[in-house]
Amino acid sequence: MRLNRNLTNETVQLEDGFLWSDEFTWKPIEQNQEYAVDGTLIIQEGKKKSGRPITLTPPPEQGWVKRSVLSIIKDWSALQNEQFTLIFEYPHDTRQFNVIFNHSEGAIEAKPVLGFPTVSEGDFYEVTLKLLEVPNAGTN
Repeated sequence: MRLNRNLTNETVQLEDGFLWSDEFTWKPIEQNQEYAVDGTLIIQEGKKKSGRPITLTPPPEQGWVKRSVLSIIKDWSALQNEQFTLIFEYPHDTRQFNVIFNHSEGAIEAKPVLGFPTVSEGDFYEVTLKLLEVPNAGTN
């Protein structure tokens, strides 16, 4: 799995062990229901055009990221108006998603795997990444 910064084409490699924990909870149709004064059900619905959450969570003993890579991801998350491509690299799944960081949900959660402060850039963190799928820049 890779995360590509679209503006500069820089890439960081992510461990393939991450789970897309909310992959099947996305509701592509938004629906409002209310009743008219005479009791008739009024239903309004529309298809969402973007905003699908992509939360990458670590299962036990997986989803580890080196501090050096986490620092890059953290810096990227602080960039405004930048988009990224999340690329799956599984034999059965090569999907790509245009994404931004989901700051309203916390964007990045990280804690040292060993449970105490790290001492090198090669030390591992257990990481959860919260992203949002968005249209490619320049498209509607």
